[in-house]
Amino acid sequence: MSEAIWRYDRLSWLEMKAAIDRRPQPVVAVPIGAVEDHGPHLPISTDNDILDAVLAECGRRAEGDLLVLPTIPFGLDEHHLDCPGTIAIDIQTCIAYLSQTAISVARHGFTHLLIVNGHGSNASICDLAARQVVLATGVICAATTINAAVSPALVNDALEAGRKGGYGSIGHACEYETAMMLKILPERVQMDKAPRDIGQLKLKYFNWDHPEPSAYSWQDWWSRFSKEGVVGDASAATVEYGEKMFEVTVERFVELVREFRTIPIRDRVDHH
Repeated sequence: MSEAIWRYDRLSWLEMKAAIDRRPQPVVAVPIGAVEDHGPHLPISTDNDILDAVLAECGRRAEGDLLVLPTIPFGLDEHHLDCPGTIAIDIQTCIAYLSQTAISVARHGFTHLLIVNGHGSNASICDLAARQVVLATGVICAATTINAAVSPALVNDALEAGRKGGYGSIGHACEYETAMMLKILPERVQMDKAPRDIGQLKLKYFNWDHPEPSAYSWQDWWSRFSKEGVVGDASAATVEYGEKMFEVTVERFVELVREFRTIPIRDRVDHH
């Protein structure tokens, strides 16, 4: 499908008006990623690369049911600044910029917006921004992710079934993200430099590895537990795993989009 059909910013304003008037309307994706260290073997653009590639394919396959904004490339990343190249935006600015972007979309008449996250530390930012959009506009706005290293809920079964690295292999610049990059941008993956670094804690109530949940969330300075910016087993990654995870993610995200837009906008009731 032509990029002009699914790329929000490739439409003319007349084509935009037609998309707004369409029934059912397309869902609008507002993506936010990060520029940060991803070990010695991956580019610092990795989060954005995965986000862009998956959403582009979703846009093509959704056949007009999804419009995708350009990715906001920078996020909450102060804790990664010990590694050269990281771009960090403070919490308040992230929330304001992201929510104002989505509010602009809603003001034109779009009713169902998905803030799509590609970076772990943006998760709370995206949730708060989505809530702010709902309160400010009354539309349906939710936060989700397509990076399974951030949140595996969409592809949990496939993620677990396909990995080879065992405990701790999936976290950051890990088996999953390295495999996805082998599929998406193989020329920028240096597998001869891909390490195994299982530096994250496993406690009774805290665990960073997929799929066990933690009873609390906590984020330390990255360099205090990761030797080279990796959390996981990047050396276990294969292009076959990346291809499988890419396909499953695209297929299910398109299903998610079509389900999401069926959520009705109900009238509020003031009980004062």
